[in-house]
Amino acid sequence: MQKILMLTNTVDGTADILVDKLDSMKIKVFRWNIDLWQKYKILFNDYGFKIIDPNGYEITSSEKPTLLWRKPFVDLMSFEGLELVDTDITFAKVQVRQLLNSIVAMVNDYKGVKLIDPQAELRLPKLYQLQIAQNFFNTLPFEFSFHTSNEYIADKYITKPLGNPALGSKIMYTVRVEPSELFRPYPWLLQKAITGGTDVTCVYINGESHFFECDYKRSDKSIDWRTEINTEGQAKWHPLVNDKLTELKKSTFNLMEKFKLHYGRLDFIREGNNFFFLECNPNGQFGW
Repeated sequence: MQKILMLTNTVDGTADILVDKLDSMKIKVFRWNIDLWQKYKILFNDYGFKIIDPNGYEITSSEKPTLLWRKPFVDLMSFEGLELVDTDITFAKVQVRQLLNSIVAMVNDYKGVKLIDPQAELRLPKLYQLQIAQNFFNTLPFEFSFHTSNEYIADKYITKPLGNPALGSKIMYTVRVEPSELFRPYPWLLQKAITGGTDVTCVYINGESHFFECDYKRSDKSIDWRTEINTEGQAKWHPLVNDKLTELKKSTFNLMEKFKLHYGRLDFIREGNNFFFLECNPNGQFGW
């Protein structure tokens, strides 16, 4: 039976769920937690690659495994116990990132379903997504600029990160801002704010769309539902019931065909009966 090579990390809850599900289906999974890189034995040479996990379980390129790309963030690599300076650590992360790229390139040459595209986040950055999505969904006006723009696109604005939201030990969530008060010159993404809408998300898998709506009560000062994650009063999600659901699914299918994606998490804001596309995460969480 063909093995699955899962590239991820120890704190990825979705990977935990996938491993349990695949194990119950008697499908063999080799899980490479990139943060624990020191505990794995890895060799990549003229003949291909071999990886051995801490328990002695191994996988080789000769087995032609199926790749499942989750969250192999090299920034999570632990260097505990190693006497290295910052430049050494940075260099090691670059080395491992190139190793990952090489393994992905090799495994992608094998035949089989590629549910998650490891290169999609480079191929489909958020600003480009918004340009394309206008042909399929309603979108909200936005601008990305270094200096103050004299063109006001809305009366209320939000800003949010384009990539990794980490600010040191903190997370930058979507927040309400006044453009005139932002530090300049500095790279800011501004977008029209909808302060009273509800969050809608879609899990897209191989042509099928599954829409959910959140009970989170957005306000002018509290925009991002993620601030409630892992709190006692965390808002619930439930299947979306709406007379536009068939239309939304058709548009989602057409957009994902355009994006050439088999999997993705698409985020929307619903205001009344209007749905505004925000972004598609080609490797978004779904175990929640």
